[in-house]
Amino acid sequence: MKPKLTLKIANSDLLPTQGRYEELLAAADECGALTAWRGDTALALLVLLGGEERVSGIRAWAKAFQNGEHTISSESVSCSFLSETKAFVGNGKKDNGSRESFPDVLYGPGPVDLEAGRVQGIFVCVHVPADAAPGRYQGEIRVTAGGMGEPLTQQLTLEVLDAVQPAPEDYRFDIELWQYPYRVAQYYGLEPFSQAHLDVLRPHLRLYRTLGGHAITASIVEEPWNGQTYGAYPSMIKWVRRKDKRFAFDFTDFDKWVTLCHELGLGDKIVCYSLIPWGNKVTYYDEKKRAFHSSSPRPGTRRYRKLWTPFLKALAAHAREKGWYDQIYIGIDERRHMEKAYDLIDAVTGASGTPLRKAAAMDHFSAKYFPLIDRMASVSVGLETATKALEDYRVLANRRKGREGLRTTIYTCVGHFPNSFTYSMPAESYWTIFFSAAQGANGFLRWAYDAWVQDPLRDTTHVSFESGDCFLVYPDEPDAAKPITKSSVRLEKLAQGLRDLNKLLFLAEQSPALAEKATQLLGQVKVTYTQKGDAVADEQTRMALPSDMAALRRGLWALTEEYLSDDKK
Repeated sequence: MKPKLTLKIANSDLLPTQGRYEELLAAADECGALTAWRGDTALALLVLLGGEERVSGIRAWAKAFQNGEHTISSESVSCSFLSETKAFVGNGKKDNGSRESFPDVLYGPGPVDLEAGRVQGIFVCVHVPADAAPGRYQGEIRVTAGGMGEPLTQQLTLEVLDAVQPAPEDYRFDIELWQYPYRVAQYYGLEPFSQAHLDVLRPHLRLYRTLGGHAITASIVEEPWNGQTYGAYPSMIKWVRRKDKRFAFDFTDFDKWVTLCHELGLGDKIVCYSLIPWGNKVTYYDEKKRAFHSSSPRPGTRRYRKLWTPFLKALAAHAREKGWYDQIYIGIDERRHMEKAYDLIDAVTGASGTPLRKAAAMDHFSAKYFPLIDRMASVSVGLETATKALEDYRVLANRRKGREGLRTTIYTCVGHFPNSFTYSMPAESYWTIFFSAAQGANGFLRWAYDAWVQDPLRDTTHVSFESGDCFLVYPDEPDAAKPITKSSVRLEKLAQGLRDLNKLLFLAEQSPALAEKATQLLGQVKVTYTQKGDAVADEQTRMALPSDMAALRRGLWALTEEYLSDDKK
C-alpha cells in the first residue's frame, strides 16, 4: 500500500508538473546540499506525492538551520506551496482552447489539500543573514497533515561561504521589468493612484526593488502599445487642446507615480513611452469640441513636430521643476524611424542645455545601426535579433562598456527561446541572465512585471502572445482585503541568476586571475538550445539545460573558494 504522502527533494530547474508524477515517485532525491554567500538566498524545491487517498490540511515549515552555536532562524526560511495555473502552450494567436496546468505561483504557506496520485510543489527560500557565520548548517523541512501522525521530513545542508552577496543597489548587472500600475488598479477595482491603489503598489513594487530593479515605466500617450494589455491603458500625462488651440498637460498621475517610486528607491531611470507609439496615435481632449480626438502623424513630418513640440517643452520644464530632468528617458519600443523622433528631442529639449535621454528596445539590429544607437543612453536588443547578429552585438557592448550612464541590455518576449513563459523550464530564466552577460550586456530587460491577463491565478493565456509573456508576478485574489503580490518560479530563477551573476562579476574585479576565470566560465554559456513547437524545450534541452546551469553554479562556488583561499594568504 502506498503511503498517504511521499516527500522528496526535486530539481528547482524543472517544474513539478502533474505529468511527472511517476517520474518523481521513482526518482531518487536530488542533492539537498545548498550553497550561498552571506546576505544571499538559497533555493530548493520539494515535492509532495499523493498516495491512494486525499489528504487535507497539509502544512510545511522549516526548523532553524544550525551550525554548532550559530543559527539561521526558521523565520529566515519560507516554504511556499506552488499553485497551478493554466496556459495554452504556444502563441495565443493559435489558441485552440486546449490548456495545460503549470505550478508557477508561489501562493503561500497553506494549508493545502492534495488529491490521490497528485504532485504538490513546495518552493523553499533560505534567506541568509548578511552577518551569518560561515560554515555548514543543517536544516530540516517538515510536512504535516490532518491525521498523518509523525511529520514527513527532508534534511537540507547549507554551506555559507565567507563572502557577502552584493546588494541590489550595487549590482553591476541589473534587471528592468516594465510596470503597468493602471492594470493593477483595474484588476483590484481601484481608482488609479488613489490612496488604496498606492497602498497596494508599495509592497508590490518593493519586490521589484529587491530583485535589483530600479527603472520605472511611464505612459505619456493613451495606449502606447496599441492595446496589448487587458483593459484600457491610459496616459499618465493627460493631453488637453484648449479653445485657443494651444496644448496643456496634466501631470497629476505621472507625479504620483514617480513620487511613489522614488519613496521606494526606484526611478533613477523614468522611461516614458512613447514619441513613436504603436500606430503613431496621440489622443487628447479637445475643449472646443468637448470630445476626445486622435491624431496619427508620421515621425518627421510637420504635423508630427507640431503635435509633439509643445509636449516635449512641457515635459522638460516640468521635469526640471521637479528635479527629475536627468532621470527622464524617452522610450521607443520596436519601432522604425527612431532617428526622426531623436532629431525632434534634440532640437526641442537640447536648445537650452542637455537634451532628454533616449531609450529603445530594438527587434531589428546589426552594425549598420551603431550610429543610431550611439544616440541612445539605453538600448536593449531582442534575444532572437541579437543571436542572429551576435558578433555585432558583442562589438556594440564592448563599444559602450565602462561609459558612464550607458545601458546595453538584451530582452526576451513573444516567440523567443529560451524564455520565461508560464510553461518554460525554470532553468531557462536562469540561463537568460548568464547568456546576456556572456555577450557583454550589463543588464536584462523584460516586458513585463505585471500586465496581467483577465484571471492570471487560474489562466495565463494571452490572446496574442505566449502564456505568461506579459507578467512575472501574480496578483492576489481580486477581493483580497490586503492584497499580497505573489512571486513565480520563473521570477525566482531570474532573481537567482541575477544574484549569482553579480557574485561572478564581483569576483572578476578582485584580481586579473579571477577575471580571466570568470570570463572562461561565462564562455561556457551555450548560445542556442533546441525546441519543439512555439518556444517549448524539446527532450534534449530538457535534459541538457538544467545540467548546464548546475555546472555554472559549481564553477561559481569553486571560484568563490579560490577567492577566499587567496584572501587568507
